[in-house]
Amino acid sequence: MENSESPLAKVEYIFVEKAEKQEKTINDDQGYLMGFINFFSKNNNYNSFKTLLHKELNFSVKSHDYFKNQEVDLNDYKFALVDNERNIQTFEEIDESFYNELKASLRNLLIIGKNFKAEEFKHLEIFDDWYENYSNRS
Repeated sequence: MENSESPLAKVEYIFVEKAEKQEKTINDDQGYLMGFINFFSKNNNYNSFKTLLHKELNFSVKSHDYFKNQEVDLNDYKFALVDNERNIQTFEEIDESFYNELKASLRNLLIIGKNFKAEEFKHLEIFDDWYENYSNRS
């Protein structure tokens, strides 16, 4: 504990498991979870962030029995940043552009399947709970 380091910043996220067919805004059997990732160093880059996120999500889906997928392939997901007015900016992959925007804004992160409609999701109770109780808002 005496060697512990305080994070420089924290990014809150909500992860919604991918579905082969998105029958409604969020399917009844789709698992989801809320969490956060700490930034400890200004020297982080998008590759280290991507690796950290991948490990975090894989650990989570294996630890909870409500996920159908036991492995997360980040190529099956898109990434969206949510601002203080609930505007959503979507990225198809974790690349340098996404990472720079995330780090500059420290906005809230949605991790959702490629066929998931983020705009519809922000009207659901799950999104409201996450946004109101856990999100990084000024």
